Amino acid sequence: MKHLRKKLIILSAFIALTFAFIFGNSLLRAERSNAISSVITETVGGEVVSNAEERANASTWFTSDFIRKTAHITEFAVLGAEFTLLFRLLKKLPRAYPLILLTGTLSALFDETLQSFSDRTSCISDVWIDILGFVLGTALMTLLTYFPALMRKISHSVRNSR
Repeated sequence: MKHLRKKLIILSAFIALTFAFIFGNSLLRAERSNAISSVITETVGGEVVSNAEERANASTWFTSDFIRKTAHITEFAVLGAEFTLLFRLLKKLPRAYPLILLTGTLSALFDETLQSFSDRTSCISDVWIDILGFVLGTALMTLLTYFPALMRKISHSVRNSR
């Protein structure tokens, strides 16, 4: 029980940090947010493509907007994975999936609403992208936590059938 409590405290801290990261970025002013995206685009873009011809072709898809959408998916995938792991530790899965998905949806809506308090605009497509990321993170964590048990069960069944 003490070991579980320690895991829950650590995971809750990670969830709080993820929320702080997501919502903190949403509160950045537009020029600061754009500057960060531009630096990441230039830095990562230079690493992704090696020569000038590839770089010219990549500039049509590897844009600051691409970086932003990828960030939305990634940060919400992390959040979805964290919440799935939390409810897995609490032994509330699969009953908790509706609550997990509601949490992701409300977090995405809140994230976009926060942007209206800075000089940025909110976008409904970003809400959908956030939800997609959250669902992907939830699905991935579900697979990672249930797959080993499923493989053991299949292996056990195969051994017993011989």
